[in-house]
Amino acid sequence: MSAGTSTRAAERSPTWEEAAARPGQATRRHKVFLIRLISYLTNYLIGNIPSFKLRHFWYRRVLGISLGPRAGVHLGCYWWFYGPGQIRRAGVSIGANSRINRDCMMDVRGGVTIGDNVSISPQAAISTAAHSALDPAFRVEIRPVVIEDNVWIGMRATILGGVTLGRGCVVAAGAVVTKDVPPLTIVGGVPARPVGMRPEEASHYVIEEDFRLFE
Repeated sequence: MSAGTSTRAAERSPTWEEAAARPGQATRRHKVFLIRLISYLTNYLIGNIPSFKLRHFWYRRVLGISLGPRAGVHLGCYWWFYGPGQIRRAGVSIGANSRINRDCMMDVRGGVTIGDNVSISPQAAISTAAHSALDPAFRVEIRPVVIEDNVWIGMRATILGGVTLGRGCVVAAGAVVTKDVPPLTIVGGVPARPVGMRPEEASHYVIEEDFRLFE
């Protein structure tokens, strides 16, 4: 056998029999495939089923998301995760009566805690993982997000990793929140800055909207 033929033989892809003989690698490939399949089903099938009960069953039983009483996730929400095991380890919880409206992007790779009676408006984004612009290796940094009770997040607002939104605060539509927001503070802009205060009496409501079909 020539040297060139030997090199080509060494570089060829292994057959399925050879892969099966290396169970560690095969298991990892199967796991990656399963996680990608769950992600696909979650975001392109389950997330578009017009039934809260069916969607919530999948989110609880398959993904491991904790949903409080009367918490609701509307149609079209995109969930970004590394797998059900990662969700359970990082911790993802949505408190009682809280609502995540249509077409929100929920990056839960770093863990997300949402309190009670939180309203997240359509197309808002929560990001817990991002590349560092200063890192020569362009590695991903993962940081959790905490949203306390009675927070209101406006349409198309973005909440970045490591942020805590204090009780009763308001994030204006389109704002990009890069650091903690104190309780009852109203923030807006890019990056978000304080623009006002919410009265204490406006932060004790209970969200009681019904779960409607096709929502």
